[in-house]
Amino acid sequence: MAKELDNFDDELDEESEKDFLGEESAENQAPIVRDYTTRRILIWEENDTNRNACLEVLSDLLVGATFKAVKTEEEAIAEIENDDWDTFVVDFYTEGVSASDFIKRANNYPGSILVAISMGPLTLPDERDPSRTELLRRLFDMERPAAQIHG
Repeated sequence: MAKELDNFDDELDEESEKDFLGEESAENQAPIVRDYTTRRILIWEENDTNRNACLEVLSDLLVGATFKAVKTEEEAIAEIENDDWDTFVVDFYTEGVSASDFIKRANNYPGSILVAISMGPLTLPDERDPSRTELLRRLFDMERPAAQIHG
Protein backbone atom coordinates (compact mmCIF):
# COMPACT_ATOMS: atom_id res chain seq x y z
CA MET A 1 0.00 0.00 0.00
CA ALA A 2 1.35 3.43 -0.96
CA LYS A 3 1.91 6.03 1.74
CA GLU A 4 -0.37 9.09 1.72
CA LEU A 5 1.36 12.26 0.53
CA ASP A 6 -0.96 14.76 2.22
CA ASN A 7 1.75 16.14 4.47
CA PHE A 8 4.73 15.28 2.27
CA ASP A 9 6.58 18.54 3.00
CA ASP A 10 6.27 18.01 6.75
CA GLU A 11 7.78 14.54 6.55
CA LEU A 12 11.00 15.51 4.76
CA ASP A 13 13.87 15.80 7.16
CA GLU A 14 16.71 18.17 6.31
CA GLU A 15 18.92 15.51 4.69
CA SER A 16 16.06 14.12 2.59
CA GLU A 17 15.17 17.63 1.49
CA LYS A 18 18.75 18.17 0.26
CA ASP A 19 18.57 14.90 -1.67
CA PHE A 20 15.18 15.80 -3.14
CA LEU A 21 15.87 19.44 -3.98
CA GLY A 22 19.57 19.09 -4.65
CA GLU A 23 22.38 20.64 -2.66
CA GLU A 24 21.56 24.12 -3.91
CA SER A 25 18.02 24.74 -2.71
CA ALA A 26 16.67 28.24 -3.23
CA GLU A 27 17.64 29.39 0.25
CA ASN A 28 21.25 28.26 -0.18
CA GLN A 29 21.83 29.67 -3.65
CA ALA A 30 24.41 32.41 -3.70
CA PRO A 31 26.40 33.64 -6.64
CA ILE A 32 29.56 31.63 -7.10
CA VAL A 33 32.60 33.85 -7.27
CA ARG A 34 34.79 32.80 -10.16
CA ASP A 35 38.29 34.01 -10.87
CA TYR A 36 39.11 34.31 -14.56
CA THR A 37 42.21 36.49 -14.18
CA THR A 38 44.50 33.70 -15.37
CA ARG A 39 42.41 32.89 -18.44
CA ARG A 40 43.63 33.89 -21.89
CA ILE A 41 40.96 33.59 -24.56
CA LEU A 42 41.41 33.99 -28.31
CA ILE A 43 38.30 34.60 -30.43
CA TRP A 44 38.34 34.10 -34.20
CA GLU A 45 35.30 35.45 -36.03
CA GLU A 46 35.32 37.01 -39.50
CA ASN A 47 32.04 38.93 -39.13
CA ASP A 48 32.74 42.28 -37.43
CA THR A 49 29.32 42.50 -35.75
CA ASN A 50 29.43 38.93 -34.43
CA ARG A 51 33.05 39.26 -33.29
CA ASN A 52 32.32 42.46 -31.34
CA ALA A 53 29.16 40.98 -29.80
CA CYS A 54 31.02 37.83 -28.76
CA LEU A 55 33.84 39.85 -27.24
CA GLU A 56 31.38 42.05 -25.35
CA VAL A 57 29.33 39.13 -24.01
CA LEU A 58 32.32 37.02 -22.99
CA SER A 59 34.23 39.88 -21.38
CA ASP A 60 31.12 40.74 -19.36
CA LEU A 61 30.66 37.09 -18.38
CA LEU A 62 34.29 36.13 -17.71
CA VAL A 63 35.43 39.15 -15.73
CA GLY A 64 39.18 39.46 -15.44
CA ALA A 65 40.07 37.21 -18.38
CA THR A 66 42.37 38.45 -21.11
CA PHE A 67 40.76 38.48 -24.57
CA LYS A 68 41.95 38.98 -28.11
CA ALA A 69 39.47 38.93 -30.97
CA VAL A 70 40.76 38.55 -34.52
CA LYS A 71 39.09 38.68 -37.91
CA THR A 72 41.15 36.38 -40.12
CA GLU A 73 42.54 32.89 -39.85
CA GLU A 74 46.00 34.28 -40.54
CA GLU A 75 45.71 36.60 -37.52
CA ALA A 76 44.49 33.71 -35.37
CA ILE A 77 47.40 31.48 -36.43
CA ALA A 78 49.86 34.31 -35.75
CA GLU A 79 48.40 34.67 -32.23
CA ILE A 80 48.83 30.93 -31.60
CA GLU A 81 52.46 31.17 -32.69
CA ASN A 82 53.28 34.37 -30.80
CA ASP A 83 51.39 34.16 -27.51
CA ASP A 84 50.06 31.72 -24.92
CA TRP A 85 46.31 30.95 -24.90
CA ASP A 86 44.26 28.51 -22.86
CA THR A 87 40.95 28.85 -24.73
CA PHE A 88 40.03 29.30 -28.38
CA VAL A 89 36.52 30.45 -29.38
CA VAL A 90 35.16 29.92 -32.89
CA ASP A 91 31.83 29.62 -34.68
CA PHE A 92 31.62 26.28 -36.52
CA TYR A 93 28.63 27.60 -38.47
CA THR A 94 31.05 29.81 -40.39
CA GLU A 95 31.96 28.09 -43.64
CA GLY A 96 35.41 26.49 -43.64
CA VAL A 97 36.15 27.02 -39.95
CA SER A 98 35.82 23.39 -38.84
CA ALA A 99 38.32 22.16 -41.45
CA SER A 100 40.71 25.11 -41.10
CA ASP A 101 44.39 24.98 -40.28
CA PHE A 102 43.65 27.13 -37.22
CA ILE A 103 41.32 24.47 -35.76
CA LYS A 104 43.96 21.78 -36.33
CA ARG A 105 46.51 23.91 -34.48
CA ALA A 106 44.08 24.81 -31.68
CA ASN A 107 43.24 21.13 -31.16
CA ASN A 108 46.94 20.35 -30.77
CA TYR A 109 47.74 23.35 -28.58
CA PRO A 110 49.00 22.10 -25.20
CA GLY A 111 46.60 22.46 -22.27
CA SER A 112 43.89 24.35 -24.15
CA ILE A 113 40.18 23.98 -24.80
CA LEU A 114 38.26 24.80 -27.95
CA VAL A 115 34.83 26.37 -27.47
CA ALA A 116 32.52 26.37 -30.48
CA ILE A 117 29.51 28.66 -30.17
CA SER A 118 27.12 30.25 -32.59
CA MET A 119 28.05 33.92 -32.42
CA GLY A 120 25.22 35.24 -34.58
CA PRO A 121 22.54 35.34 -31.87
CA LEU A 122 24.80 36.63 -29.07
CA THR A 123 23.53 39.84 -27.52
CA LEU A 124 24.42 41.23 -24.14
CA PRO A 125 20.84 41.71 -22.85
CA ASP A 126 19.96 38.08 -23.70
CA GLU A 127 23.17 36.74 -22.21
CA ARG A 128 22.46 38.54 -18.92
CA ASP A 129 19.52 36.18 -18.40
CA PRO A 130 20.82 33.90 -15.59
CA SER A 131 19.71 30.69 -17.31
CA ARG A 132 21.62 31.56 -20.50
CA THR A 133 24.57 33.02 -18.62
CA GLU A 134 25.13 29.84 -16.65
CA LEU A 135 24.96 27.63 -19.74
CA LEU A 136 27.48 29.77 -21.58
CA ARG A 137 29.77 30.10 -18.56
CA ARG A 138 29.91 26.31 -18.14
CA LEU A 139 31.65 26.03 -21.50
CA PHE A 140 34.53 28.03 -20.06
CA ASP A 141 34.60 26.37 -16.64
CA MET A 142 35.51 22.98 -18.04
CA GLU A 143 38.78 21.53 -16.81
CA ARG A 144 41.62 22.01 -19.20
CA PRO A 145 43.75 18.96 -19.98
CA ALA A 146 46.74 18.69 -17.67
CA ALA A 147 48.98 17.10 -20.29
CA GLN A 148 48.92 17.12 -24.05
CA ILE A 149 49.34 13.95 -26.06
CA HIS A 150 51.81 14.44 -28.88
CA GLY A 151 51.77 12.17 -31.93
